[in-house]
Amino acid sequence: MRLRHIAAIAALSIFSIVCGAKAHAQTAIYAQATGQSNDLTSGDGYFWGPTFGIYQDRHSLALVHLGYDIRGSILKNGSAQFSSGLGGIRASVVPHVIPIKIYAEGLVGVGIVSNGSSSTNFQYQINGGVEYTLLPHIDWRALEVAYNGYSGNTGGNPVALSTGIVFRLF
Repeated sequence: MRLRHIAAIAALSIFSIVCGAKAHAQTAIYAQATGQSNDLTSGDGYFWGPTFGIYQDRHSLALVHLGYDIRGSILKNGSAQFSSGLGGIRASVVPHVIPIKIYAEGLVGVGIVSNGSSSTNFQYQINGGVEYTLLPHIDWRALEVAYNGYSGNTGGNPVALSTGIVFRLF
């Protein structure tokens, strides 16, 4: 009899932890305008274009949220193009007393550089940014800074700046 009570309490505790984590999950889609330094081709200037993706903050502990982000970019500079697909972990801090969210991400994936010929290589990206809540489910991604590592690049590590809009779904 006692073993049943312990098993029931353990099952109820696990159920509440699992359901509680899902109840606090925050899913959002975003689109942003990105400008990235041209350290990937012999051209001058910057790559420009959209970055879009989806993130989900899965776990919360007080002000800190942990989750993942999946994103893609299509950036152009004249006839040159840089496209990427990345995914990885995300951590954010939401102070709740002011309507901002500060986040950092570590992402990995592939980057494709096209400039007459095309090369696909491993890419990593370290991001940090600030989002400002405009409406209950809409945030302005005021600034995101991204540091890129690209295995096929010998010219340096491109840095990107972005701004955009975030739609929090639930």
